[in-house]
Amino acid sequence: MKKILVLCLITIFILAGCTAASDKLPDRDPDAIGLIYEVDAESQRILVVSDIENVDISYEEWFEAGKYAAFFKVTKDTTINDDGTVTDFSSLKKGQKVEVWHTGVLAESYPMQGEAVYINIIE
Repeated sequence: MKKILVLCLITIFILAGCTAASDKLPDRDPDAIGLIYEVDAESQRILVVSDIENVDISYEEWFEAGKYAAFFKVTKDTTINDDGTVTDFSSLKKGQKVEVWHTGVLAESYPMQGEAVYINIIE
């Protein structure tokens, strides 16, 4: 009986540790850092462009300059962190600076396409 109780307690601690970890920054460098150039609420994705000063730059300007750009799909499994608070897709706004970690591979179109696993809103 004690073994079962100990196993149950260990399981509870492991599960509690897994849920608490979702609001912490990942252990690796972000895959993308840039400004949210576009928020597509219908398909639940954001377009992040690196190395631009503001989002008033035209699409053609950063496209022709070859800036890093990627669409990131936001799913129910994506954690969005805003100043230490876990939030949702509605917190993502055009012009915000973000760090993005993705899962899987990025489609090598331009802009690239992938699925975000963690988004950290910087400003």
